Amino acid sequence: MARLPHVPLFPRTAAGKVDRQHASDTEDLMELEFPDEFLRFLDRHNGGVPRARHFRLGKNVKVVERFLALVKRYRTHPLGPFDIGVVWSSIEDRLNEFLMPFAVVYPGDFLCFDFTEHDDPPVVLWVHDRSSEGAPHLVPVAEDFRAFLSGLFDAEAAPAPKKSSKPRPVVRPRARARRKRS
Repeated sequence: MARLPHVPLFPRTAAGKVDRQHASDTEDLMELEFPDEFLRFLDRHNGGVPRARHFRLGKNVKVVERFLALVKRYRTHPLGPFDIGVVWSSIEDRLNEFLMPFAVVYPGDFLCFDFTEHDDPPVVLWVHDRSSEGAPHLVPVAEDFRAFLSGLFDAEAAPAPKKSSKPRPVVRPRARARRKRS
């Protein structure tokens, strides 16, 4: 199995290793299983804020505020509000049974794994202000978690947007009419 791309975090932003019993309890709550790759990722990045936190979504650039966490003592832990089970519980009525949030995206949206048709789920953006009870508004982001992580970039080292496959029409300036000298 190939390793996930390296994702540097800002110092002291992660919660540490995941308690496997809490992970199992959270899976039971959501009735979904965390991908093994994601659990291994959380052991190093649990609730962390990535340095390269931008990703492209069409012509827009979105910002990952932080990865969600799995923290056993979520009621007292500083990252408790970002515990996956806590977040899922607060928005579950506007999700569907196949969505698992894993990161906060500015301004209040969440990246989710979408298990609708896949065991290796694609990543989608759940848009909070366009979702309603039983009707999540989802935007495809990446084919899987690995592809998502590979697409993260630092705004200061932002890659140029991809060129459109359609050629742009050439716009030429109008020719000025010449005045005759008298």
